[in-house]
Amino acid sequence: MQKKILVAFATRYNSTKEIAEFIAAILKEDGYDADSKNMLNIKDIDNYDFIIAGSAIQMGKWLPEARDFMQMHKNYLNKVPLFVFSCGITLNTPDENATRKALFATDEIQQYVNPKEIGLFAGKLDENSLCDSDRELIILAKPECGDFRNLDAVKKWIKNIESDYL
Repeated sequence: MQKKILVAFATRYNSTKEIAEFIAAILKEDGYDADSKNMLNIKDIDNYDFIIAGSAIQMGKWLPEARDFMQMHKNYLNKVPLFVFSCGITLNTPDENATRKALFATDEIQQYVNPKEIGLFAGKLDENSLCDSDRELIILAKPECGDFRNLDAVKKWIKNIESDYL
């Protein structure tokens, strides 16, 4: 029987969405039935055998809709293999401090669920696409703008999950 996998994501500026779509495409190439869906549009997850859930990190946390998704679906998410990933611009230079802060973003969801693996991926930041309030934040934080996504790292993470769990 073909495994059905949900790749759920929460995003602000599509970086996490694009990573989720990339993950689903890899899984489909490898013969799995994989769907990539925005958490805001998901009502029911009960027909999936595996769940991969990812969120952008904003202000050191997963997005509110991602945290809500985990809490709302915690009973089912604790019955099936769950893998999570975080996507953030601060991971463009993954030193120990950036990694620790990114892992901290998943601490809040771990009060509801127990993921088997956590992936941490750099995102992209295009100052011109930001809303006014987010533009003000980057003026204060001064992150480097650009596309820092490493799709090879994402693919390696997915391939490891496939070999270990699928």
